[in-house]
Formats: sequence, C-alpha cells, structure tokens
Amino acid sequence: MKNSFMAFAAAVLYGLWSAPALAAWPDKPIRLVVPFAAGGSSTSAARILADRLGTVLGKPVFVDNIGGANGGVGAQTAVRAPADGYTLFFSSAGIMTVNPSLYAKLPYAVKDFEPVSLTATFASLLFVNADFPARDAKGLVAYAKAHPGEVTFGSAGYGSSGHLWGEVLKARAGIDIRHVPYKGTSPALVDVMGGNLGFIVDAAVLGMQQVNAGKLRALGATSTRRVESAPDVPTFAEQGLAGFERLSWFGVFVRAGTPPDIVATLHKAIAQVVEAPDYREAIRGQGMTAASSTPADFQTLVRDESAYWGEIIRNAKITVD
Repeated sequence: MKNSFMAFAAAVLYGLWSAPALAAWPDKPIRLVVPFAAGGSSTSAARILADRLGTVLGKPVFVDNIGGANGGVGAQTAVRAPADGYTLFFSSAGIMTVNPSLYAKLPYAVKDFEPVSLTATFASLLFVNADFPARDAKGLVAYAKAHPGEVTFGSAGYGSSGHLWGEVLKARAGIDIRHVPYKGTSPALVDVMGGNLGFIVDAAVLGMQQVNAGKLRALGATSTRRVESAPDVPTFAEQGLAGFERLSWFGVFVRAGTPPDIVATLHKAIAQVVEAPDYREAIRGQGMTAASSTPADFQTLVRDESAYWGEIIRNAKITVD
C-alpha cells in the first residue's frame, strides 16, 4: 500500500511540475532553419511564414539560413538540435524526397525528422524561347521526335528539379533530348531567352516575368489544374501527357522525438497562419499557393514523392556523388 501511495504521489508531483513547463511552450524565440543561402524563393516563403507564426505563438521566430551540400548542411544542423520544438526545419520537397535517392551518403536521415505541416505548394512550367517552333508541350514532343538528339534542356545542375522534370518528359514521351547543367537557374533562363537552349522547367514565378515581357513562352504546367498566375498555360495532362501531376512544396519539420503536444501546438499555429488571407496573398505574390496538412498526411506525401522521384532517378541513372 505504501509503495502504491508513493508512486501515486510521484505521478501527481511530476504532473504538477511538467504541465506548467509544457503549457508555457514556447517561452523563448524559435529558430526556423532554411537550408539554403539567403535570397530566393525558400527564404522569401520562410520569412512570410516566420513573421506570422511568431505572432500566433507569441514568441519571435527568426529565419536562420544555413546553406551547403544541396540542403544537407542545414538539415544536419536541424537534426542535431534538441528535440524541444525550438528548432524548426523549413524543407523543400527535394531535401526529403529527392536527395535520399541522389546521394549514396547524406549528413542527415529523413527518419530523424517528424513532419508538422505543409506551408506552400507551387507548380513548375516548361519555358521555351518566344520563337521556338512548338506552340505547346505536345508540339514540343512532336518536334523532339522529328529532331532526335537536337533539343536541349537546362537545369540548375544534376539532380535539380529542372533536371528531373526533363528526365520525366524524356521517359514519359519517349524522346531523345539532351540535358545541359548550369550553376543556377538564372543562366539557363538567359540561354533559353537567347535561343541557345531548347527549354527549361522551372517555378512559374521567375519565368512568367519573361513570358509577360514577350521573351519566353510557357508550354505546360506540372500540376493537376492550371496555375493561378498563368491561367492560359494548359497542364501536361490537358495535352494528353500523363505523369506530370506533381507539385513542389515547402513545409515545416521538427526533430523526431519532439513531444507530441509541442508538435500539435505547432501544427495548429501553422494552420492558423496558412488560413489567414494576408498569408495567402503574400505567398501568392511569390507564385505559390498556401497549403497546410496534418502531420500524418504530410508523412504520406513524403513517402509517395520519395517513391516517385526515386524511380525516375534510378531509371535515368542519375548520380551526383
């Protein structure tokens, strides 16, 4: 009886001590690790989220850009932080679903992260020079079949999203096209505009600026429905080309082992931010769509995307090591 009473008393005392500590979370600033150098769409999207998330949580959320190794250095930093919710990881789709199939060895493991919520999604568009012979994606495929080995596509480098989308087109349409890697998207876009490169598949926001200026044309969208900022551009599916219904995304992860109540609090706060009209408008200005998800649905998305891109990478024999 005495032992039972002591155990009960200990449980009560533990509850009294731990409940206030958990209820007080967060009681200090939160770091949002962005695994890329400052600037670009990832930093913009992260700052839009961080400003509003800090207001909802009642504590500042500051963006910490830690670039290197295609996101690997930032991911390693986040996974080494304590599992207390004070270090969040702002991940792109590629870090969680592409890198594990590209690299034989990574400084992080996907299983060491726990998904909290999506924050934004965005489609990519296929861009060609304004004078390119094809007027749509289906026409591009026909042109490539008539000129095997002549059509080139650029990307920000081996294993980048632009490279993978080119490989998807190559495999799904059965065409012979050549990949030309660049050190970044901008120089590739410049060569497309100059007619020195056949096409590039990239986020809508950058290329559409040049479409509106009359220097590029967009032939297809990698989404299930048309992109809001490019309503005149048909999806690949609309043109009879299947297998392109994939969106890129940003989302928040924490280190595995973070207390469930903290994960739940973060998820609720992110959902509140994402549903707010000002966030939706701000993220739309970056060419993205506001999106949230349950941790479980986010986990399923990561698993499904990993399988999809893993197959593309293996079939194309892409390696970057």
